[in-house]
Amino acid sequence: MENIRVVVPNRPGLLAELTEVLATRGVDIAQIVVETHDAGAVVRLEVHDEDAALSALTEAGYPAVCDDVLLARIEDRPGSLASLSRRLADANLNIRSLHHVRRESGFALVAVSTDDNVRARDLLGEAAV
Repeated sequence: MENIRVVVPNRPGLLAELTEVLATRGVDIAQIVVETHDAGAVVRLEVHDEDAALSALTEAGYPAVCDDVLLARIEDRPGSLASLSRRLADANLNIRSLHHVRRESGFALVAVSTDDNVRARDLLGEAAV
């Protein structure tokens, strides 16, 4: 799975503009997370057509990049995310991004991007979906 990340200065109308660019190209947004920090904004998108979305955003002048992410299935209980994070940290893997995708049947599905997803997938073993 790939996520698209856009890091831009925060201002009124930013989200409207970004989503209009995607709508004009017929890109369907599966998930979106917007975070602002001081004068900056980070928009993370999961879309059904990553190539079209990335092309539309970059052509419109937005600095957009794709992050490959791993899906990990962990128990839906306190401490599971801490355990996952510790396993990655102990292997000297840096987490670039992580977000909760959904909960179902006693498990949580999280999308995680690291500085070495191949090693992370091997490390997570059966937890990697």
